[in-house]
Amino acid sequence: MAAWKHWIRRNWTAIAGGLVAVVFVVAYYWTWPYVIYGPGSAEPVHPRVQTGHELDEKGALLFTTVSTRSKPNVFDLIYARLNPRMDIKTQESATGGTVNLEAYRNLLYWMRDNSEAAALMAAYGAMKEDIQVEEQGVIVRAFLDNTEARLHGLQEGDIITSIDGQDANTAEAFTKILADKKAGDVVKLAGTRGEKTFEVEVPLIKMDSGAAGVGFYRDSVVKVTVPDPVEFDFEDTGGPSAGLMMTLEIVAQLTGEDLTKGYQVAGTGTIEAKGNVGQIGGIQYKLMAADREKADYFLVPYVESGGYSNWKEAEDTVKKLDLNLKLVKVSSLQDAIDFLQGLEAKS
Repeated sequence: MAAWKHWIRRNWTAIAGGLVAVVFVVAYYWTWPYVIYGPGSAEPVHPRVQTGHELDEKGALLFTTVSTRSKPNVFDLIYARLNPRMDIKTQESATGGTVNLEAYRNLLYWMRDNSEAAALMAAYGAMKEDIQVEEQGVIVRAFLDNTEARLHGLQEGDIITSIDGQDANTAEAFTKILADKKAGDVVKLAGTRGEKTFEVEVPLIKMDSGAAGVGFYRDSVVKVTVPDPVEFDFEDTGGPSAGLMMTLEIVAQLTGEDLTKGYQVAGTGTIEAKGNVGQIGGIQYKLMAADREKADYFLVPYVESGGYSNWKEAEDTVKKLDLNLKLVKVSSLQDAIDFLQGLEAKS
């Protein structure tokens, strides 16, 4: 025992160093159920949207993103806590209470794909050109409180294409199949979950309308076919907030008009098929990213139904952080086009 104690005294420094190393390794690899938010990127849309039409832009239309890190370690959390330009949210809050992170990511990827489809519809609609729109499924956006579908394996982001073996690619077909069902009946739902297929059996519930239903908010998954070879490259992003900027880029390339006028024009906002601009989350981080890239202007969603919250937060952020870019209100695609066309070319 005396020899053991003597050995410990002689090697105490090495032992302490080893223990500290173990603690650091554990702290580095041990993750926590939080998501860290911060400024993302502000980069040109032009390389990510190709229409087959050449356009020499003197400036750039910049789409902006939010940087997120899920399941951070303790060092990430400490850094984010000390950084005034970063925030920390619980995983449940960040994902809106979705079933799991896979479901949340699949929903974000659909939002991105749907935003690309809406951008095509809005751009060609602005140019008064016909396009083809085809429904290809029904997506689960969020569950009602009384649904049993979640407990039986259905997830947000799932795209349903059949019910009991019958095609349910359209909202009309989906509703028609369920019209013959009653609450308590079990239906077999099948479709795609990300890049995989899924199949679940779900009991129907009685909806507020009195009809039987699965119990979720849904939207249509659409494929848009246009006369030009338009291609998007946003595979490394998720969500719908680049919609406005990608629509502007499509219009610019197809009309041959350099809407930038030599300026760095950043922005954000969802886009609807009819050209309406919608509000987004995390606008403060996108403003920081745009300011870091020395953007001249920032197109901000100005939406009455949302209490103009994006615009108010943008004004507060610019004032609080003393950002140098100029804010521009946009409620529609046409608002953005009018502003850009009204700019004097930058010398």
